[in-house]
Amino acid sequence: MTITLVIIGILAILAAFVVASRFSAQKKQEHVNIRKAKRMLLLAEDTWDVVEQTSKLIKGPDIISALADYYIFQIRMREAVQTQLNTQDLIESANAFKANSAQSKVAPKLESDREISLAKKTCAKASKILRVASTKNIITNDNCKVMRNALRRRLLDLEVDFHENKGDSAGEKSNPAVANNHYKFAKKLLIESDLTFDGKTDRIKAITEKAQALFGNTLASTLEKESEDGDNELDEFGMPKDLDVMSGNKKMKF
Repeated sequence: MTITLVIIGILAILAAFVVASRFSAQKKQEHVNIRKAKRMLLLAEDTWDVVEQTSKLIKGPDIISALADYYIFQIRMREAVQTQLNTQDLIESANAFKANSAQSKVAPKLESDREISLAKKTCAKASKILRVASTKNIITNDNCKVMRNALRRRLLDLEVDFHENKGDSAGEKSNPAVANNHYKFAKKLLIESDLTFDGKTDRIKAITEKAQALFGNTLASTLEKESEDGDNELDEFGMPKDLDVMSGNKKMKF
């Protein structure tokens, strides 16, 4: 009888130990899931920031929809790890944003180097998300490529517009050196881009003609000024008698 009681006592202790171990393991896993869910939410929030910033840069409902779908995918993955009270609200909010993305206002142009830098970072993040979304079968590989190229094209247009506008502004302020630098950089962006699209060559040509026209107007203005000052008379062909002006040995007054 005593032996039986001892055995029963030992079994009871073992059972209690097993139950306690399982409870401890369950609690430990819950803490792990809580931390994991928090990290997943932070990643999802980063994705959502990209969704909102991208919607301000490009009028592309398909791109915004794909980015938002990846955000929803992340929210559902978090729900699978640990049940959350706000999961459905977040998903509904994302779907509503998708539905209204076609009406979102897009910045017509960038105003500063800081805005260009932010746009580059946003497009880079959006492109990365689209690539990951294609690996999760949220979008097809072909659609992913088209969307990423659309982002690159939009960024190219914004940056070229920025420098061309800066060149125009500098030209209007009679600062041809600064204007020419901006025109050169705008052309460089277009020439070095591997994107092909209708009107690319024409745009490069148009910017080149702007720079040439600016130089021509500046030279004509300088020659006229020199003539008025009597420092450099023109010959019968309309060329300056002092050839140092044309050779660059005499400083031009801009």
